Amino acid sequence: MTHAALLLRLSPADLSVGTQGHHRPRKADVTTMSYSIDQLLPSLQSLGLWTYWVLALFAFLEATIVTGVIAPGGLVVIAGGVLAQRGYVDFFDMAWFVAAGAVIGSELSFYLGRVASNGLKRTTAYASSRHITRARGLLDTYGGFAIVIGRFFGPLSAFVPFSAAMAGMGQRKFRGWNLLSAVPYALVLPAVGYFSGHAIGILGAAAPRLIAVGATTLIVIFVLWLIIRRVFRSLPLLAEIGRSLTAGFGNRPFIRARLDQYPGVSSFVSARFRTGQFLGLTATLLVLLFIYIAGAWAESVFDFMGSGGVISTDTRIANILYTMRDPNLITVFTWITDAGGRHGVIPMLVGATVALLILRRFDLLTGMWIAAIGNQATVTLLKSFFARPRSTLGYFVETSGSFPSGHAAGSVAVWAMLFYLAWRLRLLTAATAATLAVTMVFLIGLSRIYLIEHYVSDVVNGYLVGGVWLILGIAFCEWRRTAPVAPVGVMRKRIAAVSVALALATTGYFAFNTANPLNPTLEPVLQTTATPATLIQTGMLPATTQTLTGVDRQKVNLIVTVPDQTGLKDAMTAAGWVLAPSPGPFRMMTAVVDEWTGRPVTDPIVVPTFWDNRPNKLAFTQTTTSDTADTPVLHARFWDSRFRLESGAIVYVATITRERQLDGADEESITPDTGAMSDKVLGQLAADLTAAGAGTHVLR
Repeated sequence: MTHAALLLRLSPADLSVGTQGHHRPRKADVTTMSYSIDQLLPSLQSLGLWTYWVLALFAFLEATIVTGVIAPGGLVVIAGGVLAQRGYVDFFDMAWFVAAGAVIGSELSFYLGRVASNGLKRTTAYASSRHITRARGLLDTYGGFAIVIGRFFGPLSAFVPFSAAMAGMGQRKFRGWNLLSAVPYALVLPAVGYFSGHAIGILGAAAPRLIAVGATTLIVIFVLWLIIRRVFRSLPLLAEIGRSLTAGFGNRPFIRARLDQYPGVSSFVSARFRTGQFLGLTATLLVLLFIYIAGAWAESVFDFMGSGGVISTDTRIANILYTMRDPNLITVFTWITDAGGRHGVIPMLVGATVALLILRRFDLLTGMWIAAIGNQATVTLLKSFFARPRSTLGYFVETSGSFPSGHAAGSVAVWAMLFYLAWRLRLLTAATAATLAVTMVFLIGLSRIYLIEHYVSDVVNGYLVGGVWLILGIAFCEWRRTAPVAPVGVMRKRIAAVSVALALATTGYFAFNTANPLNPTLEPVLQTTATPATLIQTGMLPATTQTLTGVDRQKVNLIVTVPDQTGLKDAMTAAGWVLAPSPGPFRMMTAVVDEWTGRPVTDPIVVPTFWDNRPNKLAFTQTTTSDTADTPVLHARFWDSRFRLESGAIVYVATITRERQLDGADEESITPDTGAMSDKVLGQLAADLTAAGAGTHVLR
C-alpha cells in the first residue's frame, strides 16, 4: 500500500482507536518516556485506603514465623515510603499501620514459640537452621535488644521472637521490647523510601527502554530465586515447627477433649497429614492448591467479564509497553516466546515422550500428557468462548482469541511439568527444578506481554489454567509413585538423554530461526479540511495530556501547523527556544545532583508527558546558564496529531508549561492549574512562530 493511499477522511469515531480501546502509537514516535517503579508494577497507590492495610499485612507476614521466610515485608514498607513521598499515603498514618502489623506478627511468633517449645529444640532441623542460629546468636549477645535488630533483617524479624519464646524469655519483657522495636522499624524503613523516592522517580523518568525493562526483569527473577531458595532452605525447619505446633495444640485440654469426642473426624484429619502415602499430606496439599488456583481462575474470569477496570488497565499497560519497544529486547523476547509456543512445546513433548518410553516410566508419561492435552483442550475452548480480540499493537500476527494466553498456560502445564519430571528422574534437585520452572514461566508470560501478543489479564488467566492441569498431572504421577518401576540399562538412559537433547536443540533452532509474520503497521495519515482548532474543540483529538498512570496533566493550549518536523524545529529556534535532548539516565542523574546542590542545570531537561497515549515527540525549553533545577522555566512539548491539511502541512498539538525542570517526573507536583499559562506568553510564542512561517492557534 502506498503512502498516498493512506490519506483518509475519517469521522471522530474512526480515529485511530484499535481493538479493546487501544490508541496505536506510531512506531516512529517511540521515545524515552516518563515512568517510575510504582507506575510500571502493580501499584499500591491504586488501592486507596486499603494501601495502609496492605502495608500492615506485609509487616505482619514478615514478623510471623511461618510466612517470614518468603514475605518481603521490608521491601514493601520501603515502597510505602516512596508512595508517601509521592503523596499517595500519609507518612505517619502509614507508620502506625506498619508498626501495628509488625507488633502483632511478632506477638504471634512468640506465642507459637511457646506452643512449639516442647520437643522442638532437640531436633536436628531446628539446631542446624541458619535462621535459628543467627536469632539465638543475637539473643545471646544483645538480649532483648535483639528484637529491635532482628526487625531489619528479613526472616529474623520472625525467628528472633520465636527463639526468644523457646529460650524462656518472659512475656512482659518480650512485649516491652516488641513495642519498642516497632517504632524504628515503622519510621526508618519508610524514611528510606521517602527520601529516595524523589530520585527514583526522576531517574526512572528517563531510563532507556533496554535498561528499564531488562533491569526490571532481572530484579524480578532475582527476587523469585531468593524466595525459592529461602523456602527450600527453610522447609525442614518449617516442617519441624509444623509438627511441633500440631502436637502442641493437640495437647491443649480443650482441643484434646474435642478430638476425643469425635474420634472419627480426628482420625480422618490425622490421616490427611500423614507422610509416606499419596492420600496423606501429598493429596491434601494438592487438593488445597487445586481449590485455590481454581478459585483464583474463577475470580479472574469474573473480573475480566464484570470489571471495566481490567480492560482499561490492560489497554494502558499495552500502550506503555509499545512505547518501550527496543530492537534488542524484541529479539530476545521473540526467542523466549517461541519456546513457549508450538515450536518449543511440541518438540519437548515428543522428546520427553520418547525418553519416558525408553525408560519405561509410563506413570510419568501419562501424567505429562494429562497436563498437556487437558491444558490445550481447555485453552482452545476458553479462547472460543470468550473470543477476545487481539491487541492491534501486537508485534506478530495472531489469529486466535486473546483470553487466555495459550503460551502462558503451556509454560505452566508443559514446561513446569517437564522440570517436575526432571526432578522425579533425579536429574535436578527440587530447588533447581523449581527455580528453572518459575523462571521459564515468568519469562514466557513476560514475552507475551512485552510483544503485546496478549494483555496482562490474558497471561494471568493462562497461568491459572495451566496451573490447574499441572496439579492434575502431578497428582497422577504422585498417585502412581509407589508402582514398581522396571529397571533400565545404561544404554537406554543414554538414548533417552539423546532424545531430550535433540528436543532441546530443535526448540532452540525454531526459536532462533522462525520468521513469524509481522503485524503490519499501517499508520493512517488523516487528511482534514477542518480548521486545526476544530479538531480539539469537537473532540476529534484529546484535549488533555496525561502522565503514564493516566493522571490528567494539563490541557493542550497551542496548535502549530508546519510543512515538516524540521520546519517546527527551525521555527521554535527562531522564536528563541532551545531543543531539549532526550533525557537519558546520565543527564538525569546530573540534573538530580544539580537540584540537590542548587547548581545551574548543565543541560535543559524536559520530562516527557503522554498525549493520545504517546509521549511527546519534541520538547523545547527557555533556560539560561544560571537556571537551577528549582527555577521555574517554560517547557514546550509537541505531538504529531497525524492530521494533515490539504496543503500537506502537519498539525502538531502542544502544551506550554512553566515548571521546575524535574516536575514532570513527580505526579505530586501536578495540580489542576498545571497547564495554566498567561495569554501574554502564549500570544508571544504564537506571534514568533507565525513570523517564522508556521501556522498557529492558541487554545484558551
